[in-house]
Amino acid sequence: MAQNDGPPTDSTDPVDENPTAGPSSPLDIDELTVVEDPPLLPTREPLRTSFRVLGAIERILGSLLLVLILILVLAQIADRYISGAAPWTGELARLSMVWATFLLAGYLIAYSPHHIAIQVVDYVAKGRRLAFVKLFVNVVILLTCLLLIYGTINLLVTDIGQVTPAGEIPLRFVNAVPLVGFVLVAVRVVLAIVIRDVPALRETNGDSA
Repeated sequence: MAQNDGPPTDSTDPVDENPTAGPSSPLDIDELTVVEDPPLLPTREPLRTSFRVLGAIERILGSLLLVLILILVLAQIADRYISGAAPWTGELARLSMVWATFLLAGYLIAYSPHHIAIQVVDYVAKGRRLAFVKLFVNVVILLTCLLLIYGTINLLVTDIGQVTPAGEIPLRFVNAVPLVGFVLVAVRVVLAIVIRDVPALRETNGDSA
């Protein structure tokens, strides 16, 4: 049989010798690093422990409301094939979703890594301008919460004993849950202004001096 006496061919792919070369890894690993802010908690005790307990209560309530929504939706589906005599299940499921949104709003502010956010200003503004923008945003959120707290309290005070049409849940209770959510958000925003925004603005002023 004829043999091939030519020079041996190297079948090794150069990309295999250097895994970081070539189109297989177009991005550096450092570019994918995400820096997460620490939880928004007071620096001193016993306030720090109190806010940790508050966050745990918010997580528990949010989880229970999600489980309740699942049970009510399944019960509503089953009720359509059985009797169709429990319309309050759909109403309570909708209200539970609204309550969970308000009750977890403050928690999401305090634990920002768990909150979905699009950060664009951080790549445009730096230093003092970025600190001022964050302070301005939190002040706007605080003023909005105070306005909504005032409106919700006025709504509760002027309540005439109305109830929901299906479950006959008192509207005073239905409207009280958003009030709690607005208060929790306002407290977290004040905390953010005091322990993050103002110190950051002072540091940038010192750097620019």
